[in-house]
Amino acid sequence: MAITFKEILELDICKKLKLLGGADGLDRVITWPFIKNMDTISEWIHGGELVFVIGAREDISEKGLLGLMKEAKESDIAGVVMLCSNEYLKKVPKTVIRYADENSIPLFKMPFVIKLIDITREISKLITMDGENGSLQLDNLDQGLLKFMLNTTDHKELVAYCRLKLQPLLLSDEIRKTDYIRTLQYYLEANNDLVRASQILFIHRNTMVNRIRNISALLDVDINEAAVRNEYYDIYRMLKYFGKI
Repeated sequence: MAITFKEILELDICKKLKLLGGADGLDRVITWPFIKNMDTISEWIHGGELVFVIGAREDISEKGLLGLMKEAKESDIAGVVMLCSNEYLKKVPKTVIRYADENSIPLFKMPFVIKLIDITREISKLITMDGENGSLQLDNLDQGLLKFMLNTTDHKELVAYCRLKLQPLLLSDEIRKTDYIRTLQYYLEANNDLVRASQILFIHRNTMVNRIRNISALLDVDINEAAVRNEYYDIYRMLKYFGKI
């Protein structure tokens, strides 16, 4: 079953989203949530994504946001959600809202108090569930990197999958400046040796212990289990190979 904004907006966590413009496009099909944390989105999407704009590093000036909306139109994305807060984007410019209306691109405002990891997870669950029988359409995604590699020849999809697995850490680093991605990188390269990794990072061993505990909690895994460690090391190597980490 194709998922549109009608189904998305029925989720409890999405009820705080406020539609600013582009109401004529609410029947667009949403293929996946995508968190923008790079300068351009066109290189990493396939069309139909619901793009979340954090505003921590991106150009959130009126010109920058208009540029994003134009890129959204060219890339045929489903819609845009802009996180608003006193720290980053306080208000969406009227010109941006007008562009959304003129091009039927649903544009939403979301309060920053909503956790990105929670809302993107709920949307992902809804999309991957078959509306008729509740079975997973993308069940191979949870079987590890190898099976996913065997089922795709598109490196963009592979990179997107790897980034999705690391999404909680990417978000934490983006918003809270936690340095979890780099910490995990050196921890894995040190073969899960706390002392060696902490020395490379020039941090105290106890700090390293706390970081690894937090990383495991965010990923909802035990990073010290052999199978988990191998999976995330492969993910790290794949992103490094494509120059995306």
